Amino acid sequence: MMRFVTWFAQALLVTALALIALPRLYDMAFAPRVAPTYLFYSPVSQEFIYREHHGNHDFVYASESGATYDRPAFEKLLPFIYYKNMDIWGLLPIRIDGQSYGRDTIRDARQVVELKARELPGNRPEIPVYALIDSDPGRARLSFPEDVFVPRDSGLEVLNVDVNRPDPDLTDRFNAALAGAGFAFPARLVAGKQTILKPWDAGVFLVDATGAVFHLTRTGDTPHAVRTPIPADLGIHHIKVTESTRREILGLVLTGDARLFLLTMPGYGLIELPTDGYDPDRMNYKLLLNPVAPTAVYGDDKVVHGVAMTPDYAPRAEYARDVPGTADMAHARIARALFPLTLSLQDGPGPYLRWHLAWSGWAGLIGIALSLAALFGLARARRAPLRQTLPAAALVTLTGPAGLLAVLAVPGHR
Repeated sequence: MMRFVTWFAQALLVTALALIALPRLYDMAFAPRVAPTYLFYSPVSQEFIYREHHGNHDFVYASESGATYDRPAFEKLLPFIYYKNMDIWGLLPIRIDGQSYGRDTIRDARQVVELKARELPGNRPEIPVYALIDSDPGRARLSFPEDVFVPRDSGLEVLNVDVNRPDPDLTDRFNAALAGAGFAFPARLVAGKQTILKPWDAGVFLVDATGAVFHLTRTGDTPHAVRTPIPADLGIHHIKVTESTRREILGLVLTGDARLFLLTMPGYGLIELPTDGYDPDRMNYKLLLNPVAPTAVYGDDKVVHGVAMTPDYAPRAEYARDVPGTADMAHARIARALFPLTLSLQDGPGPYLRWHLAWSGWAGLIGIALSLAALFGLARARRAPLRQTLPAAALVTLTGPAGLLAVLAVPGHR
């Protein structure tokens, strides 16, 4: 009995490894590389155009109306994205809707703001320790401070990271600044861009216990807190802060009911963006800003949505396209037959990986039947009694070729 238990444990281990390795090796040998669909709105042709990768370096450049292009023609339809190439080709300035746009004008007007699903609270590992960078350091570049703050139930606690001790003086200053602005602890959300690799620093935004939004900045050792006019009943879930040379765009504000707003300066204005079909927990949202047709693009591995807007962010055109995948390709159909079960590490809701055991469907019965035929053929060749073959047959019935590999690789069971 003990010998059987030992064999079975070893066979399960080898089976699990085979469930991981065999499909991956097969994909490495036969699966084509397929990139996501890139969707844009062309201010030149005034329609959506896209780039798709169908595997084996087969790129398709086409429009929603069915026209196809080569790569240079495709890039000429997107002068605000490929403006450097347009400049090299001598095609700038370009005239659109009676307005002329040269290299410098395009460069200063374009911006990309993106909110990824993995950035949302609960979808990423988060250590509640935040730096408040000096927004006016008196030098050309920002520098990371030697202190950080930690939100507590009754206030912020400032810690000096050089000596790993609280700084009572700065703690009092931070809390006095927030109290003077009317902040109610505990903080529901702290949002900021915790890096000095940016052209300037916008500080951090804090949502207090009542839902009100406060803007906290720092000059030297002096903190400044302002209660913004953002409605406290908006139900903010996340704030994505982005600091670019275009200081009028400060970031994105996501609410609990999946509404998305562009946060503008001065005045902390909110511009609601199109979100029809948008699921923040599984879709990335990208806003392509230009002076003619700001465009929102969001989607997942199944479908991509695009909404083009006027310069004042009123929707002007919409388009949705199914994303081509590999599920219907020949190699995928063969894989479903060969590997009835697969075990893999896949992306979780955030940056975490999780084990995923998948059943390939009825096609997997083909792999199970072939594996059982091979097992019983081998047992017959060895003249093994049927009773001794049944445990191995049960394992192969559940796992197909992976179980057969384990039976062949683990000695001891007869």
